[in-house]
Amino acid sequence: MIGALFEALLLFPLLLYASICDIRTRQIPDYIPFSIGIVGLVHFSPFLSITGLLCTGLPYFFGALFSGGKIGGGDIKLMAACGIVLGPFYGTLQSILGLTLVLLFAAGIGIRSGFHVAKHTSLPLAPFLSAGGILAYVLFRIADSFQL
Repeated sequence: MIGALFEALLLFPLLLYASICDIRTRQIPDYIPFSIGIVGLVHFSPFLSITGLLCTGLPYFFGALFSGGKIGGGDIKLMAACGIVLGPFYGTLQSILGLTLVLLFAAGIGIRSGFHVAKHTSLPLAPFLSAGGILAYVLFRIADSFQL
């Protein structure tokens, strides 16, 4: 339990900082995903960490190839690094939660300002993915503490 708290105390500020950087500059510095990957060494499991990296990073990589620049390399690296920490299941949950949040936020913009405005509004993904990551991490550690 102390290891999980230590991991959370390292992970959550890094996700917050990634969000702030993405909001301000629309870029996530490389040292943030690298640092998150290092956090993954606290509870490192080679199989889960590598499959988590691939399961969470590759969809964003392919999304970036086909999105016309709407998904950046920072988002790919952020999610791959979070996959190291969360593993494949909770890394995927992070994606689902984060992308659901951005969808709800965009729907709110559409309702308020019109869907034509929402369609052309560029949103940084890191804040939403980070929120999804924090939620997934909390669920992961709660499930882990109950041996689910």
